[in-house]
Amino acid sequence: MRSPYRGRASSRLVSIVLCLWLLTMVVIVSGCGGDAQTQQQASQKQTQLDQLLRHARQIGVPSALLGSIVQQEQAVASTHPPISPFNDKPTNNYYQSQATRYEQLSVQVRGIITSTTDRYRSLAQQNMQNLQVAVAQRRAHGLPVQSFSQQVDQDQSMLAVAKEPKDYALLSSNANMAMQSLALMQSISEQLTTLKHAIDRMQTAHLDVTVMSAQYQSDQQKLASIVKPLEFEQLGILVDAQYQQAIVNTTQAVPFISAAKLGELEAQLTQLQSYGMDTGVYQKRLNADRAMMQKTSSIQDYTTFSSRVDADMAAMHSDLLRGQANVLVKQFHREVSAWSNAHMYLDPNDGVSYPLDAGYMSQGIGDDLDSALAAAITTTDFQAVVDEVNSALFNLHMMKENYNNHTAYDQVHATDTTLLNHYNLQKRQVLMVSLVEQAMRIYQNGKLVSSYLITGGRVELPALPGVWPVLDRLSPTTFKSPEPKGSPYWYPDTPIHYAIMYHAGGYFVHDSWWRVDYGPGTQFPHVDSGGDQSFAGDGSHGCINMQEQQAQWVYDNTDWNTMIVIY
Repeated sequence: MRSPYRGRASSRLVSIVLCLWLLTMVVIVSGCGGDAQTQQQASQKQTQLDQLLRHARQIGVPSALLGSIVQQEQAVASTHPPISPFNDKPTNNYYQSQATRYEQLSVQVRGIITSTTDRYRSLAQQNMQNLQVAVAQRRAHGLPVQSFSQQVDQDQSMLAVAKEPKDYALLSSNANMAMQSLALMQSISEQLTTLKHAIDRMQTAHLDVTVMSAQYQSDQQKLASIVKPLEFEQLGILVDAQYQQAIVNTTQAVPFISAAKLGELEAQLTQLQSYGMDTGVYQKRLNADRAMMQKTSSIQDYTTFSSRVDADMAAMHSDLLRGQANVLVKQFHREVSAWSNAHMYLDPNDGVSYPLDAGYMSQGIGDDLDSALAAAITTTDFQAVVDEVNSALFNLHMMKENYNNHTAYDQVHATDTTLLNHYNLQKRQVLMVSLVEQAMRIYQNGKLVSSYLITGGRVELPALPGVWPVLDRLSPTTFKSPEPKGSPYWYPDTPIHYAIMYHAGGYFVHDSWWRVDYGPGTQFPHVDSGGDQSFAGDGSHGCINMQEQQAQWVYDNTDWNTMIVIY
């Protein structure tokens, strides 16, 4: 017979084993979970990363720049904590590593936001500068650019408050669209000129030009009011259609318009020859067109003849602009070199002669013109080079004229007035900088309100002549050298109180607390009477330096719509 005590002992053993098993499982479970606070920290870091990524997309950072970060985050999130039954440390280390990795990715996202913002800001500043220059050039050619001037003013106001990549992207888009429109405006202006020539010839022949003249006036008004590329394209089509329809309705006009067409082609050919370019192919086309004109009697004949001459003129147009651009760039360099050689500045400090027109030489805008010409491909590109060189030549001539003007620097100069009129800046606020005088005169609506002596760029890094918009306003800021340490142009981080950017690439009008002396000759090596000689013994790095209180006045009394003219 089995003992009752044996059954009780067996039952107690089972109970003991069960208790030990449960205790072990508790230990295992608690060991796998790790510290709850550590897990929560990892989760919070991931949430912060996700929020930062959403923020980056919302402010305009392209998703392509964030793709690598997203992939790395997914890789981190897809891992699992280690199983460690009796020790929380491996699990805690895992979550701590996760938190660290998420934080590192967040740092990278912040870096991408900063670099993208800086890049988009620089691009917007460059595009705004290009647009302002193009508007000034079209205005100087007599084109109706008032609508574009208003757009530039509006965009300048937007630039003043822009902070995010999407803000700068919108400004770049606006500027690029306006540049397209300005190129089309130039083309349509040429169409209207052709129409006007035809009207004049018909009028000379005592033909009725009432309808054509009314259409011409209407087209001129529309040219002054539109701003979008599509609107210009539609106007161009309209002008061409009006021209053709007027001829169809006036049979008597055929011989006069034919002669006008051929005359324009002959004039272009003569101009092309003056540029030293091969005209053999175009001469053959002209001869063929001249023979065709002799047989032109009906509207249908004229339509065929007109289309052929238009095609020949269009084919020649690109070569004309290419030839003109090359000739003008060479002329510019010759004038700059000739004037420089005849007007060197003998520096009493080191006995070396320095050029006074360094801003126009290769180290200044001369290299920019060469680069633009070398990169030009399309008709629009060559037209832009022609416009840019013509403006540079005009400013150079103003500098030459001002060199011979002995009016005191704080008085109105005739060249200032000419520049204000040429660029239609009589109703604007303008910082007028004379490089030969090393002086700035501030004009408000054509009236002189203040004047200061300045220090411009050294010969190797001159200030850049031109008509420039305000691209940034900083007060205070710190200038950081773009050159590496050891370069002769390197400088330590430098605090600046008042800075107005006038050209993309870091060209500013700003205070220079390290100088005492300003005015003629201070852009060359010299001994400053009381400044820091490590900074003050030469010109700037392309900036316009001013005494601090004067720079403060300029900063406080100007805004984003102020223009900077340097000549």
